[in-house]
Amino acid sequence: MTTAFTSTKSPLRVGLALVAVLAVGPALAGCSDAQVQDAVNGAVQGATDGDVSLGGALPDGWPAVIPVIDGEIKFGAGNTTNGDQGWVVTVASATTDPLADAKEKLVDAGFEPDAGNSANVGDVGVVALKNSTYTVTIAGTPDGVLNTVGPA
Repeated sequence: MTTAFTSTKSPLRVGLALVAVLAVGPALAGCSDAQVQDAVNGAVQGATDGDVSLGGALPDGWPAVIPVIDGEIKFGAGNTTNGDQGWVVTVASATTDPLADAKEKLVDAGFEPDAGNSANVGDVGVVALKNSTYTVTIAGTPDGVLNTVGPA
């Protein structure tokens, strides 16, 4: 599975930024959740040059035509590579079948399932859908979904 989310930064720089964030985590223990989230968001954004949200919000530019299931947004990122915009969003959900719910929302929004790019292995499933503008690949577990969006 490929995604449109890539970074032009060196893997070493990104890795070092993430290590720095993890090292600073214990020092932030006395801070509020919002302060910790802001610090982590800033470090990740600086390392990747992308729009990153580590909880609560869709990334900037998320297409309004792509619905997201009800639940808690845990992570969101957007990036442009070679002029193509792409996004990744994870949503934790308490519904019985988050993947089926996400697929249904997209079908209701006019997306067509791509049966050749769908699979299930145990509790994990992947489904791909597209319209004339976007391709959406959803990986789902009983706990939620990962939405990957790129150009069609």
